[in-house]
Amino acid sequence: MSNERPGLTGVITFLAGAALGAGLALLFAPQSGKETRKKIKEFSGKVAEDVKEGYDKVSKEARKSIDQVKTTAENAIEHVKSFIEGAKTGLKREIKSELKAEEVQAPAKKKG
Repeated sequence: MSNERPGLTGVITFLAGAALGAGLALLFAPQSGKETRKKIKEFSGKVAEDVKEGYDKVSKEARKSIDQVKTTAENAIEHVKSFIEGAKTGLKREIKSELKAEEVQAPAKKKG
């Protein structure tokens, strides 16, 4: 996974580390068990929302980047195709011109 999406992995790792650290802080804070459980429940819901938002944001940016790369590649392919077609057309004209020039010169050589 780290080879496929290094940015996404970094974000998820950071969020997981932050959640773990905050969870440990809640567990070791001097308060009643009921208060601790309530805070952990609230915090876990907040972390889950933050992770989902982070994932959605990274996914949206990744999709946008993929679309840009796809568009750029498609444009490049069209430019290359156009260049090749132009080169083929020019080369055909040049060959025809050379053949006509040789035909004109060939009869002149036979007469002389």
